[in-house]
Amino acid sequence: MDDLGAATEDQVILAWLQAEIESPDFQAYLIGNPPNPANLSAALKAARSPDLRDRDQNGLRRQIITNVYGFGQGAGSFQGLASDISWRRVRLTTDEVGELLYARQGAAWPILAPATRKVVEGATNVGHVYTGDQTNMVVLSLASGLCHSDKRVPEIITLRRPDGHLVILEGHARATAIVLEAHRFPNGVQAYVGDGPSVANWPYL
Repeated sequence: MDDLGAATEDQVILAWLQAEIESPDFQAYLIGNPPNPANLSAALKAARSPDLRDRDQNGLRRQIITNVYGFGQGAGSFQGLASDISWRRVRLTTDEVGELLYARQGAAWPILAPATRKVVEGATNVGHVYTGDQTNMVVLSLASGLCHSDKRVPEIITLRRPDGHLVILEGHARATAIVLEAHRFPNGVQAYVGDGPSVANWPYL
């Protein structure tokens, strides 16, 4: 693992939005009910043409991730996490991505990696162990996309457990697809690592 230096919450939020923005369900949520296409247009610009010096863009991205995932609220995906998390940007080899642990949430990941919770186990099983939902298709579709595209891959977002192991906060399917297509990433991939006292309170460690 190569430490690339300190990261800001705005950078982490941007990576999260970039990972979600192409999802039709996520876009439908952003449009709202009653529909307001301007909401989606602003979000797409904030994700696809980001300016981390733009206070309004940063505020919009933060509002979206807070509303949907509970960022900064100690709720949802951020249950138990306080404002004491410091972030660092790192570069991981694909082998190190394989060693990341799935979070203890959702039904699919324990099915794919029942023995170790490691991404490498999930990648080994995703082609033949059916999860009972769309996870297999999502991962294999992502892997196919990685294989046939040169588009930049959003950073995986992780938390450092008290024992030092990294657990995925956002990017389970993406991490699994990266391991499946490891040959496409000879220089590794970038990720964010969050660390702080309240990580111990996260129920999905």
